[in-house]
Amino acid sequence: MTAQGKTSLSLLVGLSATLREPVLAAMVDPTTVAVVVDQDELPGRGVLSWRVLDTSGPIDSGEFTVGDECGACQLIESLLPLLETLVARQHWDHVVLAAPPAMEARPLVATLVGTMPEMVVDTVTCVVDAVLLVEQLSGDELLDERGLALGLPDRRNVAELTARQIEYADVCVLANSHRSAAPERLHHLLAHLNPRTTVVAADPSGVPTGPVARTGLFDFPAAEAWAGELASSDRLQPSGDGVTTVLWQSTRPLHPARLNDALEDIVDGVVRSRGVVWLANRPTQRVRWESAGYSASLGTLGEWSETEHLAECTVVATGMGLDPARLQAILDACLLTESELASLKWQDLDDPFAGVF
Repeated sequence: MTAQGKTSLSLLVGLSATLREPVLAAMVDPTTVAVVVDQDELPGRGVLSWRVLDTSGPIDSGEFTVGDECGACQLIESLLPLLETLVARQHWDHVVLAAPPAMEARPLVATLVGTMPEMVVDTVTCVVDAVLLVEQLSGDELLDERGLALGLPDRRNVAELTARQIEYADVCVLANSHRSAAPERLHHLLAHLNPRTTVVAADPSGVPTGPVARTGLFDFPAAEAWAGELASSDRLQPSGDGVTTVLWQSTRPLHPARLNDALEDIVDGVVRSRGVVWLANRPTQRVRWESAGYSASLGTLGEWSETEHLAECTVVATGMGLDPARLQAILDACLLTESELASLKWQDLDDPFAGVF
């Protein structure tokens, strides 16, 4: 139990179920119970299989059915009664939850924090593959194309999932680092994506060489602040070893058609970008900007009048071999010109994002 008499929980996420196993083993001690959720049967049978174990061996197992709606939502709803039962037994003071490969930590943790006062989240650990990390962050392959989607509505891509798992983690276990030509560069990349995280190397057999559970590192407000809307200069990390993070800002709105035409150029060389932008044809709306790999998405965050900020654009982008001047020039070219600011009827501009958000 924690000092408050609560059961502590460590959450384990990562795209590779194989690399997860030695890390999971390192997290389980005589006072720990583990809940392991797998999704191997999801594409064929529509179920997530789960097993409960401790150091004595297997305790229980079963399945969660996933319908045609949000698979992550159904997983969370199904997990809560199981976790409540384990906590109520008062036999263990620590629970390790190994999530299925396509699960993000943030929605699961937010639910636990809001609905299970008898449990405290202690550590969020993410396992990443040093050999595949850059590839996973740089492409546009959908989870569904790999058979990893959490249900039919899941249209996330591999890069988006990988970035979000890293961004919420207190600890990142860098597996297969002995097979990487530039492990220090990967450490640097992880620090740019999430300076809150502690990077722990794994030995050649996949066993982490440092603490990955019961670290006390999890800070819910800090994790939510980093994963939520971007601020500005506090997102920047020192460039080096081929990794750069760029901050772009403007007090002028973006021309929607020029932005749409430039999307491929904007994400070229960028592994991750996030921000809030101002579109000329939607002058009152705060628009969320997010990209991962070769995919970019926009969505509504509310009205500018609901904040203390004047309408503006702020984007933070991280890349490998990224040319900051080139990226800033591409984004600047999407802004309304001085003459357009004075003469255009902004809301009459064609909207290439109509129906998208």
